[in-house]
Amino acid sequence: SAGVVEVLARLTDAHGNNVPPSEFIPAAERFGMASMLDRWVIRQAVERHAPAMGRAGPVSLAFNLSAQTLSDPSLWPFVEDTLSRNGVFPGHVVFEITETATVTNFAAAESFVRSAREAGCRVSLDDFGAGLSSFGYLRRFTVDSVKIDGEFVENIAHNDFDRAIVASISGIARDLGIHVVAERIEDPEALAVLQGLGVKYVQGYLLHRPEPLAAVIERIRRDEDDGMTEGEDRRAS
Repeated sequence: SAGVVEVLARLTDAHGNNVPPSEFIPAAERFGMASMLDRWVIRQAVERHAPAMGRAGPVSLAFNLSAQTLSDPSLWPFVEDTLSRNGVFPGHVVFEITETATVTNFAAAESFVRSAREAGCRVSLDDFGAGLSSFGYLRRFTVDSVKIDGEFVENIAHNDFDRAIVASISGIARDLGIHVVAERIEDPEALAVLQGLGVKYVQGYLLHRPEPLAAVIERIRRDEDDGMTEGEDRRAS
């Protein structure tokens, strides 16, 4: 498998400067534009890279969904139509949702997760462990994977508490048949500890830094043509 490419948005201001998501996403949420932004990202990525996301294609893309987006009852029909019109294999699409996003509207989030998984898309609980009710969400939502919050990962090589938390999450997820992804990997020692805990999937700057999505997909396709595969989760913008 070529891994999963997480699609990250970047905004350029009128002067050509990059505006980080930490600045423009809260603004989009405040003015009720988060759903519009998420839909734009999904549509643009899918329409541009659909050939690599067909049933035999090598690329899987992961999209982060905001609380406003998850609360929109027309979200799944939009996604279903976008994938169908572009010939995208649902198994090559991952939706990442957070606990805070699902709290806004449980019913809508449940409905979307159910529809997405029934269609063959994958769903991941992002920032897992950050909230007080993380494990309770595994009762409410049937997901394919959990991404352990980077707060518990970045110092895992030197922090017994973080190591215990990650071991607990990993063990429970494994018993439930759920994949575990550790994010914010920047330290080789952390990678070794995670391997020892049985965490098979990771992402972070140690492995790959954000770069234009087209460049990542082109490299994946080239590697696929050369008979090469890469197993890490990759982040792209």
